Amino acid sequence: MRETALALSGLRSRDLYGVDLSLRREATVEDFLHHERAVKVSANAMASQLLEASGSEVYAGSAAFLDEHTVGVKSLNATAHGDPAPEPEVLLRGERVLIATGSTPIRPPIYPFGPGVYDSDTILELTRLPHSIAIVGAGVIGSEYACTFATLGTQVHIIDGRDTLLPFLDDEISTALAAAMERCGVTFHWRENVESCTKDGAGRVTLELSSGQRLVVDAVLAAAGRGGNTGALCLSAAGIRVGAHGTIEVDEHYQTSVPHIFAAGDVVGPPALVSTSMRQARIAIARAFNEADQATAPRPLPYGVYTIPEVGTIGETESALKKRGAAYLVGRARYERNFRGRIGGRRERLFKAALRWR
Repeated sequence: MRETALALSGLRSRDLYGVDLSLRREATVEDFLHHERAVKVSANAMASQLLEASGSEVYAGSAAFLDEHTVGVKSLNATAHGDPAPEPEVLLRGERVLIATGSTPIRPPIYPFGPGVYDSDTILELTRLPHSIAIVGAGVIGSEYACTFATLGTQVHIIDGRDTLLPFLDDEISTALAAAMERCGVTFHWRENVESCTKDGAGRVTLELSSGQRLVVDAVLAAAGRGGNTGALCLSAAGIRVGAHGTIEVDEHYQTSVPHIFAAGDVVGPPALVSTSMRQARIAIARAFNEADQATAPRPLPYGVYTIPEVGTIGETESALKKRGAAYLVGRARYERNFRGRIGGRRERLFKAALRWR
């Protein structure tokens, strides 16, 4: 969606040539989501091909633990009349188990979800691009959607109870990203909470904020975080402890409270990013099969945030090193001072390294 927004808006062309080469018509939702849907279908097909090539047996259905080594899988098949009919439960036993069931958006009861009020999944069900949108939550998901909509010309408001954008980032990077988002048209409402959310008959949504400010917008995205997809897994039957919002508690090797059961990805909670989830699963499987080299590999995980501009980070930040009183050295390189950056028209780019001095 981010790449589609950049293409439809002509932003890259404006950066490069200094002229507006954007489309001379209003982009539709079909324009916006067509590429996303095509990529999703292709990615699913590729995953299926890889599983088949590796000789993996795939059971499509709803799974639940019966004990710490047994999982029951219930699948649904259509009958001759098109109605789903339950099939007998398939029992699968394993010496080792990896749980990677992902997450689901958290839905605070204050929001009347439905047309006009969305979570981070249902936002893909938009029937038109809104002229204005309020995004509640300046986390990774909220920031990514904010950049995408702002790039397409939507008036974007971000509401957050904190006063810092993505505080896990280096302070300088966070500040630079917030400034870039403001230049793109995003308005931040810091230290604010939503007191009420109501819809009117004309399809407009009104938010009452803790400061007394009122926002009236075409759409609201409640980006209140995500919870682990564990409700139907019957984890208690396996003796697995569950943390806040249905996430599974794991140790540094992604081992649960049951030694032979592991968990990775969104289901274990933050950072819940694709870049980290794949690495988590590799560490978990290496530990499960006693591959010591992989299981004890260096632990810094890469973070990728697909805002506009995007952010990549790994390791400790300058503020963390300063807080610990560690001696460190900082190096910076700005893309605008590099000829390659000028050729590509991308000037809002910064590389920063903070290294401990030994």
